[in-house]
Amino acid sequence: MRRVGVIAVALILSGCGETDSSSALEEINKTSQNLMSSIEETTFKAIEKANEISQKVEEIGNDIAQTAAQTKQITEEVLQEAADMSKDILQKTNETLSNISEKADKIINEGTITIDAVKQKANDMAQTATAPLTNADKGKKLFATCIPCHGTKAEKSAVNKSQIINKWSREQILKALRGYKDDTYGGAFKATMIPTVKRLSDNDMEELSAYIVNLGK
Repeated sequence: MRRVGVIAVALILSGCGETDSSSALEEINKTSQNLMSSIEETTFKAIEKANEISQKVEEIGNDIAQTAAQTKQITEEVLQEAADMSKDILQKTNETLSNISEKADKIINEGTITIDAVKQKANDMAQTATAPLTNADKGKKLFATCIPCHGTKAEKSAVNKSQIINKWSREQILKALRGYKDDTYGGAFKATMIPTVKRLSDNDMEELSAYIVNLGK
């Protein structure tokens, strides 16, 4: 390539005069210098660009490596946390099952006791219901319907109008009860008393009057 260039210069010089040769040579030198400068500038820019690309590639590689390391660390942390949670859930599940089992046993035991107690109470009530009433018990049972108006001790005046019957004698009480039943006795409360007394037998009135008298003692 260099030889061709020298031949080309020689041909140019041989075909021109001395003055023209000098001018041509200067032009060639100038062109050569411009070309070299252009080549150097282009080469410098290419090298600079290559360095920038290399730096970018290196930065990207570092970022990828760093991201990969962070991803690995996060993955390991997540896996560890999941393992810890699994252990905790398993432990709590076992504790819950154990508590449920204990409570179930307790409920069963208490339920058995409760059932036994209920059975015993039912038996006691059945025996009480079938047992014959004493005179006092019968009088007390009959007097239960009188309590709302006359009080638990027959100490009240019904609606502040009736007499206080626990101050009466047994004969007075018995006479009043019989009078209400056959509609020969009664005042303001006659209409209320008659339906109540109609259900009483002679023996009931005997027991009730005896019970009321004892309430005032």
